[in-house]
Amino acid sequence: MDRYFTIMVIPEKEKGVRSFRIPRILFRTLLLIGALSLILLVILGYDYWKIISQVYENKHLAMENRLLKEQIQLFQMKMNSLTDDMERIHIFERKLKVITGLENTDMTAGLYKKGDIEPDTPTNPPIQNGEAPKRVPQSVPENNVPPQSQVTPKVQDQFFTAELKALKNKEAVEDTPEYKEYKKGYEEKIAANFSVQEPGASLKEWADLTRKSVSLAADFARFDYHYGVVRNAVKNLELEVHELDQSLLDKDSFLSSTPTIMPTKGWITSYYGHRVSPYAGKVKMHEGLDVGAPIGTNVLAPADGLVTFAGAKTGFGIIVQIDHGYGIETIFAHSQLARVKKGQKIKRGNVIAQVGNTGYSTGPHLHYEVRVNGTPVDPLYFILD
Repeated sequence: MDRYFTIMVIPEKEKGVRSFRIPRILFRTLLLIGALSLILLVILGYDYWKIISQVYENKHLAMENRLLKEQIQLFQMKMNSLTDDMERIHIFERKLKVITGLENTDMTAGLYKKGDIEPDTPTNPPIQNGEAPKRVPQSVPENNVPPQSQVTPKVQDQFFTAELKALKNKEAVEDTPEYKEYKKGYEEKIAANFSVQEPGASLKEWADLTRKSVSLAADFARFDYHYGVVRNAVKNLELEVHELDQSLLDKDSFLSSTPTIMPTKGWITSYYGHRVSPYAGKVKMHEGLDVGAPIGTNVLAPADGLVTFAGAKTGFGIIVQIDHGYGIETIFAHSQLARVKKGQKIKRGNVIAQVGNTGYSTGPHLHYEVRVNGTPVDPLYFILD
């Protein structure tokens, strides 16, 4: 057997033929190395292509995760807005129950107190006679515009359901068994999609993208819990409104005699409750609402009734007093002019007076009182608009 391979090189010109002898074992070794190199190159090329594909896929998944998280946050914002709407509807429904007698509430306790600003209460007064009213120090109460810290009503806790309130507390939500159950379920589902059997134990070994995907479980769980609470609140509210609707069918006369509208347009400068009197200089009970408005602004009757007094009284200036029946009476003080007379029957929305600055007053405003069986109560319990 030959032990060598001969390689001959024949040039174009006639200069002789060159030949090389390569040992057979060396030739086979080089041939094997070449084949292995080609196979390795193909494998590396395939792996590189897979890595590039995975990089693009990871970028795509990362973008999807980011968009999904933003969408969840948007849903959470919408759910929070829906929760606020539910709270306002709940207040409205509770007010209707109070004024129709379906629920007993101590209306001599103020409905609002110092705290956060009520959304519908403007903090800046309107311009009067071409000039904006001057700001006054915090020590000046009542009819001049108080600083923002004084006009900060807050609905009492009794008008909110505990579940809806808890939704605004992230820590309280995360401590609930329902949230934990939702979160565990989503973690297991995401882990299954990544072929991981124990997500908690192997979390540190996951890729960053995988960890981000699992972190979405908390957002999914929070949204599910939020949705469940709001859905239950809607069901309960529906039942309560249905009960209220049945009760109101035979109470048209009572409702028409209930002072449910704000008697004039303006801004509330002093709420029902204890405050420092601008004249006595000490804390006294303020038995109504003070509504700042330009002089001459119409004052409307908040309900049907009979005028029992229209004229001047010490301290109150020009006032109008209306008996609405069912033990309900309203008083409108510091008026510039009374537009009705004693004994006159009026309907809700009729003009009864004009805002003024008569009597013991520190500025143009309407002092509005509601009395039930002779006892002053917070008018805000009745106002629905």
